[in-house]
Amino acid sequence: MKLVSKWIVLFTLALCIAGCAGKKELRRLEASYQAQLAEYAEQLEAGELTKDEHDKKVALLNSRYGNRRAKLEREIYGTGVPNNRPSALPNPGRRY
Repeated sequence: MKLVSKWIVLFTLALCIAGCAGKKELRRLEASYQAQLAEYAEQLEAGELTKDEHDKKVALLNSRYGNRRAKLEREIYGTGVPNNRPSALPNPGRRY
């Protein structure tokens, strides 16, 4: 029984460590995203970028950030609710 409880404790600790590492990656990604946005804003204010160039760079940054964040979240939390599972909320247009 002691052997089983030790394995359960080790497994639980491994899951906690993996979860914390993943969340740390998300925080690091968010910090780099915010820093890049601030840099683009400074360049726009300094006149190094035009409004159109700024908008294009921000749109590209948002796209890349969204894709990376989604990938990290899938790695950390899994894929979520399966598509074949019924919705928790009722369909408002459906009559009962």
